[in-house]
Amino acid sequence: MRTTEKRSSPHFTGECDFSAENKSVKALFDILGGFRLLAVLALLFVVEGCAVRRVPPVRYLPLVGNRGDSSMEAILERALTDKNPVVRLDAVRLLGTMHATPEEQRRSASALGRALKDKDENTRLEVVKALANFSPDIAGPYLMQAMKDESIRIRLQVVMVLRRSYEKANAQVQAVQGQ
Repeated sequence: MRTTEKRSSPHFTGECDFSAENKSVKALFDILGGFRLLAVLALLFVVEGCAVRRVPPVRYLPLVGNRGDSSMEAILERALTDKNPVVRLDAVRLLGTMHATPEEQRRSASALGRALKDKDENTRLEVVKALANFSPDIAGPYLMQAMKDESIRIRLQVVMVLRRSYEKANAQVQAVQGQ
């Protein structure tokens, strides 16, 4: 007897065919609900008829690759050297959101600073946009480095980032003075 269920997650969309012999995979999927990526990987190898939209390369998953550091920043830093520009672009965008603590900002900004040497102009442009999310004292040296870029688009984006940073700081000063 075959049953079909519709499942959805950031990495998986579509219907899966859970035949009687695959009941254990269905149970695994239900148990690992919080760990959707592991469940999707299990489904990839066992279940037939599943539509997979996007699964990250295995070499970027912690403890599977050959590097010792399995922190999120280390994985994304490795993704920044991928030969596919789409992978590098996604890694830059995610690193740009990792600014919860000053230490996290420094590590992420350092990785983004290395990405400013990327051969793809769109990736470098996205790096400058991502640096806008960091405090000026951390992002400043990398923005200065970006001002030396050969592309006018990169240099204009740096100026726009600096303008927004100034406007934000100015608004904060105005709010304090208005109290």
